[in-house]
Amino acid sequence: MRKKIFISTLAFNNFKLDKIIQILKKNKVDGIDLAPLIIFKSWNNFKNNLNKFRTKLEYNNIEINALQGIFFKKNINLFYSSKKKIANITKHLNKIIKITKYLGAKKIIIGSSYFRCKKKLDIVKADYKFINYFSKFKKVLKKNGIIFCLETIPSQYNEDYIYNISHMTKIIKRINSKNIKINFDTSLYHFKKFNFGEFSKNFTNIANVQISQKNFLNFNKISKNNLKFLKKIKYNKQINSISIEMILKTPTVLEINNSIKNIKQIFG
Repeated sequence: MRKKIFISTLAFNNFKLDKIIQILKKNKVDGIDLAPLIIFKSWNNFKNNLNKFRTKLEYNNIEINALQGIFFKKNINLFYSSKKKIANITKHLNKIIKITKYLGAKKIIIGSSYFRCKKKLDIVKADYKFINYFSKFKKVLKKNGIIFCLETIPSQYNEDYIYNISHMTKIIKRINSKNIKINFDTSLYHFKKFNFGEFSKNFTNIANVQISQKNFLNFNKISKNNLKFLKKIKYNKQINSISIEMILKTPTVLEINNSIKNIKQIFG
C-alpha cells in the first residue's frame, strides 16, 4: 500500500485556499491536517463556508486527515475554568466532531498546553479530571466514527502536564476507548536522545504520526532524529501515513515545496 503524506495548514499562514491546493497538487501531497482558523479566521466563518470548502477539496481530490487547532481563540483551561465555560467548550467539541465527519475526516488532534495547564494542581487530581472529561466523549466519538488524538507535548513548549509518552499511555488506557488514542509528534525527540522503542512499544495506542522540526521550523535541513525516525517507519506496513507539521509565520512557496520534497525523498 502506498504511504500517504499530509501537511498541516499551519504551514500556510495567510495563503488563500486556491494557492494551498495548487501547492498540494504540484507536490502530489494527499491532503491536509486542517487548522480551520488559519484559513477562515473565525469559527463562524468556518461553519458558514463548510459546503463550499468541502466541494472545492473534493473536486481537487484533497483529503482531510484530521482537524487540529480546535482551541484557537477559545482561551479555556480545563482545570481552572467555570462550569459554564467548560460546558461551552464541550459544546464546541461536539460541533467539531460533527464537522469532522461531514468533511470526511476521521481524526481530531488535541494538544493545547494552555487548555490543560495544571499549574500547582496535584497530578493525581489532574489525571482524574482530564480522564473524566474526555471519557464523556466516548459514545459520540464511536457513533460518528471519529478518533480524538491526544498529543504529548514536550515540557520545553510550555507544557506542564502531559509531556512524556508513558504518562499519556497510562491516561489512554484508563479512558479505555478505541476512539481516543495518541497523536505522536516527533517533537518528543527534539530535546533528548532518539529512542525509537518509545514509539514502537506504545504503537497500539497511537492513531496519528506527525513529523516536526524543533520549534516547528521548515524541513530544508531535516534533523538527525527525524531522519532516523522516518527511515525506521518507512517500511513499517502498519504505518500508512504521516503528517508534516510546520508553523510558519511568513511562509514562501519555495520553502514549503523544498520541505515537502525533502520529506518525500526519505519517506515517499
